[in-house]
Amino acid sequence: MKTSLGEFKEEVIELLCEIGGCEVEDAHLLANEKYSHIVYGHKYRLNPLIIAGSILGINDCCIPGSSPQ
Repeated sequence: MKTSLGEFKEEVIELLCEIGGCEVEDAHLLANEKYSHIVYGHKYRLNPLIIAGSILGINDCCIPGSSPQ
């Protein structure tokens, strides 16, 4: 069963904290700032880890429209 967009976003936020060492508040801010990445990942059923990595700049090549920083 496909998770809801909200559940997917929460998984991404948890991973931002885990792999990026972000505080929960900072992870929420990042997730809101890069919300289009989350929507894209949810739409195409990507692993939340890929999206978290993209938000953190670890694997920017995975999301269209991302540019290296």
